[in-house]
Amino acid sequence: MRFWTAYAFIALGFATKALAAGGGHGEGHHSSITDLIAPAVNVAILLGVLAWKLKGPLAAYFNKQSDDIANTIERVNLKSKEAKMLLESEERKAANVANEVKAIHAQAENEVLAFEKNLSRETDERTQKLKSDANLKLQADKKAAMDELNAELLNEVIAKTKSTIKTNKDYQSKVSSKLLKGL
Repeated sequence: MRFWTAYAFIALGFATKALAAGGGHGEGHHSSITDLIAPAVNVAILLGVLAWKLKGPLAAYFNKQSDDIANTIERVNLKSKEAKMLLESEERKAANVANEVKAIHAQAENEVLAFEKNLSRETDERTQKLKSDANLKLQADKKAAMDELNAELLNEVIAKTKSTIKTNKDYQSKVSSKLLKGL
């Protein structure tokens, strides 16, 4: 309020000088500060009425602006806390990336070793089975060849015996007599 009073007196001082420099309202009439009292009262009444009428809307406007600013600050604080939490979370994830990479490498190595062991075991089992199958096949082929060879040998012996018996009369008579004895 002091500022307004000081401004009012400064304005009155300028107005007085302006009236004095202009020569006043007429000849022989000198203006004084008392001539400005009535306009000053009118201005004071106008300012008072304006202040009284605008006091409520201005207060409501400034209160609304204050509430808006408070809400904005509150939202900014919440967003700041969220951002801080996200930053901390991402920093923790970034710090754990090296450990996760090591864990993934270790897991991959373990899986490779397990795969190699399984492959080696399966290969050994398959090799043993193939050897066993090959041995069984060789034995079967050998037996079949021996049977065939024995049958061939027997056929040859029979054929030679027949030819020997057919060519020798003495043998023919012995065979005939033996056959007749068996009947």
